[in-house]
Amino acid sequence: MEGVVKYDLTFSKSKALKASVIVPVESCRARLYAMGLIGAYPDGIGYGNISRRRRGEHFVITGTQTGHLPRLTPRHYALVEACDDRSFCLQASGAARPSSEALTHGTVYGLSPEIRAVIHIHSMALWRFMLSGEYLQTANVEYGTIEMIEEVIRIYSDTDPLSNPIFAMAGHEEGIICFGRDMDEAERVLYGLLADYLQQ
Repeated sequence: MEGVVKYDLTFSKSKALKASVIVPVESCRARLYAMGLIGAYPDGIGYGNISRRRRGEHFVITGTQTGHLPRLTPRHYALVEACDDRSFCLQASGAARPSSEALTHGTVYGLSPEIRAVIHIHSMALWRFMLSGEYLQTANVEYGTIEMIEEVIRIYSDTDPLSNPIFAMAGHEEGIICFGRDMDEAERVLYGLLADYLQQ
């Protein structure tokens, strides 16, 4: 879900990011929104978020409580400038506060410097398909917690992350995360899962 930030956040409100920075992210997000993989539930709680690494550990991510919007502008994005798994804190700036899943995104980026895009979507059908198959999955722990961070690190402890860049969040109903060397690759990983599901 969106909107419930569980990590310690140091946020500096600033002007919106440059439009050019969000273009690759927003193009992908618009497609996933149209497919219902990012959006909001009837109670108004949003789901799904996307991020893209800029340099080092800096990454741009969709803002919290934006899932219901079909299109985002630069004022709906945040720049994460520092992310510390151990102290469970994050530093960010921009016109919007970062997604409640930002620390999980940061953990994924920490798996490899080659990872440059992370996608988190919700789909009950795809989630159940992954949990019943041989896909990577975390233990039954809550999203946005230290336990989830530990689980992401655990499932890739003896695996090259880019050789298997998708996992189900067992304790986060409907939650799936995939990633890649760029936004196009991350999106292709997701469509590969969708193709496998449709062929079953």
